[in-house]
Amino acid sequence: MKKILSLAFALVLSLTFAASSYAHGYTYWTSSTKVGIGHFAYSEAGPGFSDSDSGTNYSLAQRFNYHNNLFLLSLRGSLGYVPAKYTGETQGGTPTTGTVHYSLNDFSVGAGIDPRLMNGLMQNELYLSLGDMTHSWMAANSSFSNGATGYDETYQVKYLSLTYKNIYAFNPKVSNAFKVEYLSGFSGTATTKHLFYPYPNFEFNLGGENGYTVAEGARYRLNNSLSLVGDVYYSALFFKHSNMNLYLYEPSSMTHQYGLQLGVHYAF
Repeated sequence: MKKILSLAFALVLSLTFAASSYAHGYTYWTSSTKVGIGHFAYSEAGPGFSDSDSGTNYSLAQRFNYHNNLFLLSLRGSLGYVPAKYTGETQGGTPTTGTVHYSLNDFSVGAGIDPRLMNGLMQNELYLSLGDMTHSWMAANSSFSNGATGYDETYQVKYLSLTYKNIYAFNPKVSNAFKVEYLSGFSGTATTKHLFYPYPNFEFNLGGENGYTVAEGARYRLNNSLSLVGDVYYSALFFKHSNMNLYLYEPSSMTHQYGLQLGVHYAF
């Protein structure tokens, strides 16, 4: 974590002083609203068992930015819903299967710089964010094969992320947009509820979390304020195993996602 923060600070300073001569005066707000559809896959493994889920993620993402010369403030939020196919522990020689439901929520606030290069044709956003992510696995009311009983499980992670986004205008109407983001969690818990009798509810402290996202897309400018936007993305998120809670624990897990987002970008 210290290395990430040191690198981010050095990049912010270097870009601030190196790019200040290229900056043009600008102060405005932007709003970006996107709907998405993508593939979601989750897997975990522990001694003597394995669980996996996969399905289609239907998502809504909203972002508000404030740009003031080189300064940038960013507020982001996303909601996702996944009806997923579950394949779990083998019982009687046959893996347990069923349909479960996920909710994927993520909110963050960030600050950084937004220098313009090449006479304003290239925009560079570099910022640090503080965020809160919640992944809920809702299975208590789901039916499974082999008479298995489901339960609800929620992962909640507070994190710091470093984001770089480059927007380059090929012409007055069409721009390319590229983004890469690294996430490092500093506080994570996993909570299980509605376990079958006689187990109570449990809360575990996760050992650590990290992940990344890469996205490539385009903007098509309709007028001075409104643009159509679209991108394809890939993300990976790793949860390290939890502490022992009585005789239970949460094993390490990995989540992969990729998909398409479409929406509108508006400058005030």
